[in-house]
Amino acid sequence: MKRFEIGARIHEPTYGLGSVLAVEDAFIRIQFDDNTARKFLIRLAKLEPSSEPAPTSRPRARKRKTTAGTTAKAKAKAKKATRKATKKTAKPKADTA
Repeated sequence: MKRFEIGARIHEPTYGLGSVLAVEDAFIRIQFDDNTARKFLIRLAKLEPSSEPAPTSRPRARKRKTTAGTTAKAKAKAKKATRKATKKTAKPKADTA
């Protein structure tokens, strides 16, 4: 059975290069260069040690939308929906003349 140290660089044919995050009994967890973490069964995975260093900077995640504009729109939409609901549920007064 292959032995890998935590932090070692690994090449897996499908996912490419990555770094070992954890080694648990018969499993190995690898953080790949595209920021995905995957768990493999060591004896079935085709893992090869790599001498290529880890990338210096990881790709950043997508920026989130600003919440100030989104919150204001959501409040206005909720207020409008509440008005519609109260109009539908309000019972018209009957004339008692």
